[in-house]
This record gives sequence, C-alpha cells and structure tokens, in this order.
Amino acid sequence: MIKKYLASVAMLFLVAACSSTPQVQTGDGAEVIGDNLHRVDNSKADVAYIDPDADFSKYTKVMIRPLGVNKIEVIQPSKTGTSMSRRDWELTDADKQMLQDTFHSAMLKNLQDKGDFLLVDEPGDDVLEIGAMITAIAPSAAKDDGRSRAMGRSYVITDGSGAIAVAVAFGDSETGEVLALIKDSRSSSSHWGLNNSVTNKADVQRMFNSWAMQINSSLVEVSGKQ
Repeated sequence: MIKKYLASVAMLFLVAACSSTPQVQTGDGAEVIGDNLHRVDNSKADVAYIDPDADFSKYTKVMIRPLGVNKIEVIQPSKTGTSMSRRDWELTDADKQMLQDTFHSAMLKNLQDKGDFLLVDEPGDDVLEIGAMITAIAPSAAKDDGRSRAMGRSYVITDGSGAIAVAVAFGDSETGEVLALIKDSRSSSSHWGLNNSVTNKADVQRMFNSWAMQINSSLVEVSGKQ
C-alpha cells in the first residue's frame, strides 16, 4: 500500500511550520485523498496530508523501507558557463546505492541514535513503516565523473551542488494503511564553493540528515512524546 501511494502521489512532509501552526483541514470543504488523508495547511513541507483519526502514540519503533531511486527525474544543469556539460547527467547503479546508503544512515542516526525511535526490521503493532523515494534531482553542474566536464577544467565553482525532491509515506507496518504523506524539496548550501563528487556527497548527507531530524521531531509531536 505504501509503495502504491509513493508511485501515485509523486512527492509528500509532516513537519511543524516555521511561523504558522499546522492545521488539518476538516469539514465538507476539506481536501481529502485516499478517503482518510486530509490536507495539512501551513506545513513547512511543500505538501502534507495526514489521517486526523490516526493514533500515532502507539508507535515506538520505526521500520525504514529502502529509499526508492528508480523513478528519479534528472533536471539537467545549465549548458552554459562554468557548469557546462559534455553529456547528460545520469545516475549510475553506484550513485543509486550511495543515495540509499546515505539515506538509511541519516535515518538511523537521527531517529534512533540521536532521536526517539528504535529502528526495526520486522512489522509489529507498535511499528510505524516509513517509505521514501527521490522524485527528482537538479544538479548545479556537470557530473564529476571524468567524462562529463569540459576538457582542461580542473575545478568547478557553483552556488551549492543542487536540489533534491522527495516523497515520504508513513503507514501502519501490519495493516499497510497509509497514515500520512508528504512531499518536499530541498536545496544544498547557498554558498559558492567547489563542486565535485566529494562536496556533492556531503551536501546530500546534510539534506538527508535535515529531513531525518524533521521526521523525528514531527513524529515526536504527533505521537505526544514531547
């Protein structure tokens, strides 16, 4: 069920708003998807839906599905200037594995090691399942793979490494019922600096860690663990 929602929704994030209190739409005019998921206004995420009747207090553990990386739209960087590419930016199997490993490490670190939830591998009545997928990436420069960048260019300077968009579904691990959906997008550091495989990976780690921290804090809030 979670995989079905991720495939159809495209991108979805249950987080506290910066300046306004999140409000779940109710009543006849509420925007509802899947019969039980109501739109959340004033979310810090791009889009958020939640089941207003879900009891998140029962969940003390989290089961993380492998990050979905097979339906990623790659928004190509500019073909002009210092970021000019000699070939289209493509994700290899090694790139996808790196994204999956980095995401899982971020979730383990921020939900379990530094967070409030134990990560487990099996469903249970107190286990919340989280399934996430990357829907798009927008690199800010040609890929640093020894083939894509202009000949003779020893380094590239960009305003951050790019942006990533994700979709995340939260569901009951036993029934498969989806309890919340979010979509969000995030850009890397806005500071100008070197753009290479090392700095790009570091930016990805920062973005995943930021999302994981917000997931932990949001689950703490909706489960009443504060």
